[in-house]
Amino acid sequence: MALARAQSRSRNRAGGSRSVFRMSGCTVACLALLAAGTVPAADPAYWRADHHMHLGSVDVCERVGECLPSNDPPAVFGSDAVAALDQADVDKGVVFSSGYLYGLASLNLEPEAVASWARRENDFTAAEVAKFPDRLVGFLSVDPLQASAVDELRHWRGSRELVGVKLHLTASGVNMRSEADRRSLAGVVREAAAQRLPIVIHIGGGSFDTSDAETFIRTILPGAGRSWLQIAHAGGGLPLEIDNHSRVLEVFADHIARDDPVTKRVLFDLSYVPAPEEGEAVIAALVLQMRRIGIDRFLFGSDYNVLTPVEAVSFIERLGLTEKEQDLLRQSCAPWVCPDTAESSRRSARAE
Repeated sequence: MALARAQSRSRNRAGGSRSVFRMSGCTVACLALLAAGTVPAADPAYWRADHHMHLGSVDVCERVGECLPSNDPPAVFGSDAVAALDQADVDKGVVFSSGYLYGLASLNLEPEAVASWARRENDFTAAEVAKFPDRLVGFLSVDPLQASAVDELRHWRGSRELVGVKLHLTASGVNMRSEADRRSLAGVVREAAAQRLPIVIHIGGGSFDTSDAETFIRTILPGAGRSWLQIAHAGGGLPLEIDNHSRVLEVFADHIARDDPVTKRVLFDLSYVPAPEEGEAVIAALVLQMRRIGIDRFLFGSDYNVLTPVEAVSFIERLGLTEKEQDLLRQSCAPWVCPDTAESSRRSARAE
């Protein structure tokens, strides 16, 4: 939201050096829809869905940093997200709760306070989504290291407004090399899978490297079961480390290329991809891995309000994708957003 930059400022004020970054892919079913002609031809500027947006209440914005100064006091409401979608001719938006931010170490909140404020933030997001049921799809969020995380998922079981969960490993300080952290994260992922919730996870940035990606795939991903799992920012994040982004994506590409069954329902979003700091060599490496994975697994996302959807389109243009690949991205729509994609996915699953 500026929340990404605000998170970084919040950590710097607290003496931390870790900055946080939020970044968005098409479903496997998308290709089938296109081939079958069930997706109508669209205006070249039209996008079916933005799969990575954020809302923020006045409270979380006051604690973590600026949101939209056009709101007084600053906040990010559902109406702001819909207006941004309209400006870019995007049909629907997936909006994430900022509840996970209450677990930031820099806020120094006790676990009970983290649980209470995260619930309020999830309540806020659900209420905003309810105002625009035809345009917005909501995801709750939790800090997976908090003891309250699983209970929060269970509280929202069956919700019509919050139909998935967003996790941010960097913001939550998850260390993939810590057995205790992996155990906590795995428990949250298993609970989401038990409810068949789609899961969006920001894994990248900072010291997260290829060994961490392997550990994630080996120890966390199997717990997702038949839930869809979307890797935010195609595995990237801040602070950027040389080549980490493309190398992390390459790890996923290697598993997908050999048909590793745990990657069957893994998607990637292209929000804030490529990052402004990533030059031509990194972009070329990213595109190489995207094509190995298959463009049909990538979803359009903006990381609103870090970027607007309009700005996100210009970021994607830096990837130099072919016209056909760009068309796939424009038409991409995850099963939890578009009913036709969901139905196609169910038919595909029955045929497996």
